[in-house]
Amino acid sequence: MNPSLTVPQSRNSIPSVRESKQQVLWIGCSDSSFEEITCLGLLLDETIVLRSIGNIFLDDGLTCLSMVQYAIGILQVKHVVVCGHYGCGLVKASSSAGLTDPWLSKLNALRSACDGQLRGSLSVERDRRFVELNVLAQMQSLQRVPEVASAMGSRNMKIHGFVYDHSLSEMVRLDV
Repeated sequence: MNPSLTVPQSRNSIPSVRESKQQVLWIGCSDSSFEEITCLGLLLDETIVLRSIGNIFLDDGLTCLSMVQYAIGILQVKHVVVCGHYGCGLVKASSSAGLTDPWLSKLNALRSACDGQLRGSLSVERDRRFVELNVLAQMQSLQRVPEVASAMGSRNMKIHGFVYDHSLSEMVRLDV
């Protein structure tokens, strides 16, 4: 690379309408889109987004923890949203070795723990229910993070769970 070809760019190189103020930490699935964010009427500049396989929050993962600490400690977000989506192929995945192993092993452990709730349902119903149970499990995992628990207690930060239904372009709220 030729250093003489690099030219510093001014702050206005890419026009911006206004300064953004992120108020929502959005934890969504890697294979989803931004459609679910706008479905709730949120502006993209109001959110800071963390995407992971199957919207899994790894409470021992550096990326997940650093994002949560930044969003809650520095940005002081008011809301954390965990959002899954029906038809997610990642929650159907089976255990395999590789880069996805921490995520898939967490999903497989959840599936084993919820086997009684899922047994007897039709395949589509079972998959939809498992997506919902996964969102609820990730919400619980978040609540165990000290910064999250502290923000919930001291400044009334809220955690919300949603599942996006692509076929209806609608969001389903999960009550805890």
